[in-house]
Amino acid sequence: MNGISALLFSAALLAATFAARGEPIERSIRVGADERRYEVDLPRGAPRDRPLPVVVVFHGGGGSAAGTRKQTRMSELGNAEGFVTVYPHGSGPFGSRLLTWNAITCCSRAMQQHVDEMAFVAALLDDLQAVANVDRARVYATGISNGGMMAYRVACELADRFAAIAVVAGEMTTLDDCRPARPMPVLVIHGSADRNLPYDGGVGVAAFAPHTVRSVAAAIDFWRRHDACAGEGETTRSGVVTRRVFAACAGGSAVELLTIEGGGHSWPGGDRLARFLDPPSPALDASDEIWRFFARH
Repeated sequence: MNGISALLFSAALLAATFAARGEPIERSIRVGADERRYEVDLPRGAPRDRPLPVVVVFHGGGGSAAGTRKQTRMSELGNAEGFVTVYPHGSGPFGSRLLTWNAITCCSRAMQQHVDEMAFVAALLDDLQAVANVDRARVYATGISNGGMMAYRVACELADRFAAIAVVAGEMTTLDDCRPARPMPVLVIHGSADRNLPYDGGVGVAAFAPHTVRSVAAAIDFWRRHDACAGEGETTRSGVVTRRVFAACAGGSAVELLTIEGGGHSWPGGDRLARFLDPPSPALDASDEIWRFFARH
């Protein structure tokens, strides 16, 4: 066994051990001059000989991998549905606290220092092969707030690595420079009363990193055009949730918007991590909706 094979074999054994215990696998990779980190949750009992889908979950500004795991309960869903859940760490001045992502117009230190997030995500996906049997055709990205901005970024810049994205309470900061290499299935979930990233755009009065926000409609219009979606879509309403679906799009893609009337800046159906944060809407379970969308693409 050569050195590389031995390394991969050891990593596989480590991953199997952590998966059996239900513990996160912590990984550290070098990206340029920086050391970046991410965590992996493997679905318990999944066969090692079958390639598995992957859901990458980007935390919000000032968040963490652990907090987002609790907030979204995505790993619990991964155990039930058989997908790998990945939680990347952003960067920040205090190590594991107040982490953010460089989403071009937001946020904080990551934006100010022009952190190369796309190099990190690409390196993460390469490194992930050492700990999980990945179905490369079924790698997905989602996130909330600043993490939702990251989901938009990977759709724009790494469309060859991701099959679909879902954005919760996020903003498409890369709207003017987005050049995806192919049609991209996109799901957007946003509350109409979001005071951090306002649904109709403007500056959020409760924003973590105040800046002029692009509207949800602007993002949906972009993806409708890029994916060459035909018609005006189908709109339905259930309680406070309005669902607008554009299904007749190029390459089997789709664009879907779930608007929660009166919903705030939160992960619907998830955990509230702190009292100063908006309470999650009980009108839908965002994680369930996201996996439903991903599983179709």
